[in-house]
Amino acid sequence: MRIGRSDRQSGVRLALVGAGVAFAAILLSSVTPRAATIAAPGRPPLPYADGAPPGFSGGFKEQACDACHFEAKPNTPPGQVTLTGVPERYAPGQQYPLAIALSRPGLALGGFQLAARFADGTQAGSFERGAGEEKRIGVETQGNVQYVNQKRPGAELTATDTAKWTVVWTAPASGAVTFDVAANAADKDESARGDYVYTATVQTRPQ
Repeated sequence: MRIGRSDRQSGVRLALVGAGVAFAAILLSSVTPRAATIAAPGRPPLPYADGAPPGFSGGFKEQACDACHFEAKPNTPPGQVTLTGVPERYAPGQQYPLAIALSRPGLALGGFQLAARFADGTQAGSFERGAGEEKRIGVETQGNVQYVNQKRPGAELTATDTAKWTVVWTAPASGAVTFDVAANAADKDESARGDYVYTATVQTRPQ
């Protein structure tokens, strides 16, 4: 049977397509296991060592760290996160050092997110990093709400089984304030498994 010019062109095109598929298969086979894990659908993402995206404080209908780290229900013992330094009643414009402490036996890395809001969900006062925390924590704004997170250096422990961070909160002129903090007690295996999430809420009002 005689093969015409159009048939030869079709054969060339098919050969090129086949070569492209084979080349793509070679590229995919060279992807590292970690990269494949990140991209694979249905697999949990890697933890946010450099700080979670804003909006995961666990308050005001936001999810907490358990949106990605779901080894167990939030606040599963043993372990806890605490927020200290919040006054029972605040003086308008006064600055207050606040401490976030995360603890759990076997804790290897720690992360957190903190927000302070009025009852309508708007920002209450303002945050800045505590002394010496410039490289350990960051403050981001989303929807006019400030979110304080750990950065990669701040994920390291400050004592055995404990991670701690310090922020400074400047009180607003008036209004009841709710602080929401979510924290992740991680096992340092670069996966969402084996991590435990803790949350806490603290409230204050003006003098």
